[in-house]
Amino acid sequence: MDFITPKIIVSPISGQPVKPVLKTYIREGKEIVEAEYIDPASGTFIRKGIVSVKDVQKPENKKQ
Repeated sequence: MDFITPKIIVSPISGQPVKPVLKTYIREGKEIVEAEYIDPASGTFIRKGIVSVKDVQKPENKKQ
């Protein structure tokens, strides 16, 4: 999947502006932010891409 910059695009299907929906999930110790574009008129998937990937720090267990 490609790295992209989330921005409003024009839908190739309806010609309407499309705002990306950002989704964040954690996989294999990395936090991944993904942008997904769905046509607002038809609900048809247009494209998606990765916005960022960061390492996730596991919280340390402190004993008192």
